Amino acid sequence: MEINNNLVQRAQMLLTLEHPLSQVREILLREGYPGEQVTELIEATEEVLNYLIPPEYDENKIGIDILLPGEKAEGRKPTVDILVDKRTGKLSLITPGQQETWKVANEIRKALKIQKYNLQKHFH
Repeated sequence: MEINNNLVQRAQMLLTLEHPLSQVREILLREGYPGEQVTELIEATEEVLNYLIPPEYDENKIGIDILLPGEKAEGRKPTVDILVDKRTGKLSLITPGQQETWKVANEIRKALKIQKYNLQKHFH
C-alpha cells in the first residue's frame, strides 16, 4: 500500500516533537488520515525502532527498562529507558519524551536520597 506523503510528514513532525507512537497514531486518526495507512505507517515505524541498538553502557551503569501501560512483556525486546551511574547516582533519561520515564526517574531519585541519607547516618 502506498502511504500518503502528507501523512508521513505529519507523523515525522509529531515524532520530532517527541510524542510517543501511540499518541501519534491517535492524533493522525483524529486528524482524519486513513486508518489503514496510519496503522501500516505506525507498525513499520515500530518495527524499525525495534532494530535500533540501545546506547552502550559499561559495568558502572545500570540500564532500566520501563514496561509501558498496556504493553505486553512477552516477546518484547528489552530497551534502556534510564541509565543509572552506580558510582555517582546520576540518572540519564534515554526516553525523556515518555511520561513514565520521568515518573520512574523521580522514584529512583527518592530511593537514592533515602539510601544516601541512611548511609551517612550509619557511618557518622
